[in-house]
Amino acid sequence: MKLIRRVKAFIIRDFQLAVSYRFEFLIKIIWILGITTTFYFISRLATTGLIDFRYPNWEKLLPAWLTGLAMLNYFLVGFSSLANVIRQEQMQGTLESVLLTPINLPSVIVSSSAWAYVEATFYSFLYLFFGWFFFNVQYKGNYLLALVLMILTTMSLACIGIVSASFAMVFKRGDPFGVLLGAGTALFSGVFYPKEMLSEELGATGRAISEVNPSTHGLDGIRSVLIQGKSFSEVQSELFVLLGFLVVLLPLSLWIFSLSVRKAKRDGSLIQY
Repeated sequence: MKLIRRVKAFIIRDFQLAVSYRFEFLIKIIWILGITTTFYFISRLATTGLIDFRYPNWEKLLPAWLTGLAMLNYFLVGFSSLANVIRQEQMQGTLESVLLTPINLPSVIVSSSAWAYVEATFYSFLYLFFGWFFFNVQYKGNYLLALVLMILTTMSLACIGIVSASFAMVFKRGDPFGVLLGAGTALFSGVFYPKEMLSEELGATGRAISEVNPSTHGLDGIRSVLIQGKSFSEVQSELFVLLGFLVVLLPLSLWIFSLSVRKAKRDGSLIQY
C-alpha cells in the first residue's frame, strides 16, 4: 500500500535523525529509570500508614503512578506530535514542498507523526518494564484490551492535536489546544493522584473538567485492566465513551486542518515561520 510505504519513508528519515543523537537517547533512558526509582521510594510511604487508600486503582501506588506516567508520555505525543512536526518543517523550509506533493492530507498526518509514536511507544514501555524488572510491579488482565483502550485514547487526543497543528499552520506560534490539553491531562485525568479527589475538592467543576478529557476515560480503563484485571464487560463504558470522542473529533479535526492548509496555501505563508 502507498500509505505504508510513505509511513515507512518518514519513519526511516526521522529514525536516522534520532540515532545521530545517541547521547540524548541514553540520557532519556536513564531519566525514565530515575523517575521510576523516585516514585518507587515515594510509594513506600504507604507502609508508614501516612496515605489513606480510598480509591479504585490506587491500592498500590507504584503501579498506578507508572501506568499513569507511561500513558501520559504516550498521550502527550498524541496531541503534540503533528504540531511539532509542522513547526519543525516550517523552520527547515520544507513544509511547502511536503504539502505540495500529491500526498493526501490523512497520509501527511499519519506519516509525519509515525516516528513520534514509535519513539513514545518505546519510552512508555520502559516505565512499565523498569517497574516490573527492578521493583516487582505485577500487571494483570487482558493486555490486548489495554492496548485497544490506549489506541482509542491516543487517536482521540491526536484529533485534538490536529486542531492544534492547524493553529500552528495558520498562526505559526499559536497553540492554545496543546497548552490547555497538556496541563489538563496531567492535572485532571488522574495521572498523579485519584481523579475522585477533584470532585471532593472542586465539586462539579472538577468532575466536569475530568469527564471532557479523553485521557481520563482512557487512563481509568487501562488501569482497571492492568491493575485490577477487569474484563471487557467491566470497562465497556470507557470504550464507548472513547469511541464517541473519536466519532465526533476525527472528521471535525480533519476538516479544520484542511481549511488551515488551504488558507496557508492561499496566503503563501507555508514557508513562513
